[in-house]
Amino acid sequence: MRSGRILNIVCYPDPLVRFSVMLHFAKRELETLFVHRFSHATMPFMNIFKNSAHYHLGSGLALAYSIYSPVYGAASPYIRGTVCNDPLYIQAGTAIWLFSEISNLITHIKLRTLRPAGSRKRAIPQGYGFNLVSVPNYFFKFLGWLVIATLTGSYAAWIFLVISTYQMYVWAVKKHRACRKEFWSDCPRDRKAMFPFIV
Repeated sequence: MRSGRILNIVCYPDPLVRFSVMLHFAKRELETLFVHRFSHATMPFMNIFKNSAHYHLGSGLALAYSIYSPVYGAASPYIRGTVCNDPLYIQAGTAIWLFSEISNLITHIKLRTLRPAGSRKRAIPQGYGFNLVSVPNYFFKFLGWLVIATLTGSYAAWIFLVISTYQMYVWAVKKHRACRKEFWSDCPRDRKAMFPFIV
C-alpha cells in the first residue's frame, strides 16, 4: 500500500474534486443568504464557531492537504491506470454528487416554504425525500460527501464524512422525535430519521 492510498482506493483528478467541494460551499453560502432562516433556537451562537472549525479544519485544511496536492494529479501514478482514470467511474460519481447537491437544495427550499417569515407556524414537510425520512437534507448531504470520500479514497474525506454523519444523525433523531411528538397522528409511520428504510 503506497502512501496516500487507503485500502488501495485512489482519488480521481484534483480539479474535479476541488470544483465539487468549492461548488458545495458556494451553494451553502448562497443558501445562508437567500434560503435559510436562522434563530437562536436553530443556530446557537457558539455553534457558529463549532461549525466553522469543522468545515475549515476538516474540509478546508485536512481535505486540501490530503487530496489537492500534485500526488493526486491526473498524471500521478495514483491515478493513471486505475479505476479513478475511468471516465465512466468519474461521470457516475459526479452525477450522483450533482443529484445529491440539487436534492439538498430542493429540500432546503421546501423547508423554507413551510414557515412564513416572522411566523412560528410549524408543519410536516411532505414530498421529495420527506416521505422517506424526516430530514432528507441531511441524507442528501451525507450522500454528496460519501461520493467525495469514495472517489478520492482520502483518509481526510472519510474522517470528515464520519464526523459530519454522526452529528447530522444526532440532529436527525432529535428532529424525528420532535415531529412524532408534535404531529403524532399526521407524521408518516414508516418515515425514518435520516437513512431511508434503515434508521
